[in-house]
Amino acid sequence: METRLILALIVIAPLILHFGLIVVDEFRSEFISTVHGYSLRKSKRREREMIEGEFPLVVELFAILVGGGMSPSTALAHISEKGNGEFVSILEPIICEMREGLNFAQALDILNRQVDSPIIRRFCDSLAISVERGTPLIDVVSRQVEEVRQVQRTAISEKASKAELALMIPVVFLILPISILFALWPSYYSLGGSFGAG
Repeated sequence: METRLILALIVIAPLILHFGLIVVDEFRSEFISTVHGYSLRKSKRREREMIEGEFPLVVELFAILVGGGMSPSTALAHISEKGNGEFVSILEPIICEMREGLNFAQALDILNRQVDSPIIRRFCDSLAISVERGTPLIDVVSRQVEEVRQVQRTAISEKASKAELALMIPVVFLILPISILFALWPSYYSLGGSFGAG
């Protein structure tokens, strides 16, 4: 009986080790790809938040330049030359393509595809429609400035409410139980003393 058990272990042990290593390798590769995908999504989200944070200033500067008589493409080129930040780093290659013959609507389309943001998408779409239809650009840009400011105010208030909720967690789970314990401890101690005396 013992020899059969030993023979079975000799036959089965290499199979278990082989398939166990394969399972461990598969699990490790899945874990690495999951962690890499999460870090990539997190960095993309952080980059988009930085771009959206810079965007109201860019829109206001664009409105000032267009209101001062610059063409939209010249205003974008001026912003990319004088500005810095994440949005400008995305804008610079598009401006280089515009100098090589890309028109303004195509540049807006490329910008729209590169940045996955609803604010920038609305801005690019409204500018492209305005240029295509020949409507006064300064009115469209002024409306866009107000819309972007409103979106920024909403985002700031949402962040503030999330921070307020995050601050409530230590109050409810740490400070409140300790203060209740301090309030009830003398009563509990005196009750214990009276029962001990009785």
